[in-house]
Amino acid sequence: MEWAIGVDGGGTHTRAAIVDATGVVRGVRMGGRGNFQRIGATGLQDLLGQLLPPLLALAEPNEVSLCLALAGVGRETEQRQIAAMVECGGWTGRVRVESDARAALEGAHAGAPGLIVIAGTGSMVLGRNDRDKMVRAGGWGPLLGDEGSGYSMGLQALRAVTRCLDGSGADTALVAALAVELGLEDWDQLVPEVYGGKIDHGCIAALGPAVSNVADCGDAVALHIVDRAGAALAEQVVAVAQRLEMAESVNLSCIGGVFAEGSLLETALMKAIAPQINGLRLCPAHLPAVLGAVLLAWGRNGDLPSEEQLARLRKSRLQGL
Repeated sequence: MEWAIGVDGGGTHTRAAIVDATGVVRGVRMGGRGNFQRIGATGLQDLLGQLLPPLLALAEPNEVSLCLALAGVGRETEQRQIAAMVECGGWTGRVRVESDARAALEGAHAGAPGLIVIAGTGSMVLGRNDRDKMVRAGGWGPLLGDEGSGYSMGLQALRAVTRCLDGSGADTALVAALAVELGLEDWDQLVPEVYGGKIDHGCIAALGPAVSNVADCGDAVALHIVDRAGAALAEQVVAVAQRLEMAESVNLSCIGGVFAEGSLLETALMKAIAPQINGLRLCPAHLPAVLGAVLLAWGRNGDLPSEEQLARLRKSRLQGL
């Protein structure tokens, strides 16, 4: 193995980590959003210009492989475009470009077969079987999908609030809770701030955890939103498992800011899946996505990490990854 840098670029922020050949994390950097569809080539160049040089300085004179795992690059054309851009910028080591979900899957199961369901800013399900076949569902973005995401839950909650205010919907504690989250002194501010762009996609997506918190307190409207989100994600998990012919003994990890340990969303998801998949096992992620990207960088030439290297990577979770 050689030194490797993994970059996990999501819808709201980006993490980058450099790992030495033994599996020890030597440095971590944080940056802004890394969704290629939103920041474009110029924005990505700026982001990498902030993240990579300080990490590379830690590796001198070692050769470093790189995996950029970014939101919005699920297609080979984009992956080739970004790899060429990085190489033209003077990168001399190996470069691999993958989706952020691919890195999350690799990290969650430490390279083993399994499924992940991601519910953060957006949502999707990704799985890989023991024949190395990979299948995804969802990930179509906020206009075409993202069921069960923070954005979807936040938008549904805002719509429930407007119906409550109009008197056409049920009373809900979401009215008070979301006003606090959005910093609104009066709900009359909602229209100008939404359509004026102050309350944007990211702000709405960030409401997902607040909706879950209100549901935890027993609010019927919030509970309905969470249940619908869990059922929608469950449909995608079942579809992926069936296409991979993994109808039994499926390892599943739930990833993203909308999930929390023992959360109602997780409960709703598992309740909807259980009748359709035998032997489903809910497993916490072994490694974060940024270290999943490191595994992908290492695996460029077919290498697999040793148990000792994986053990050292797992210890890195104590560093806040």
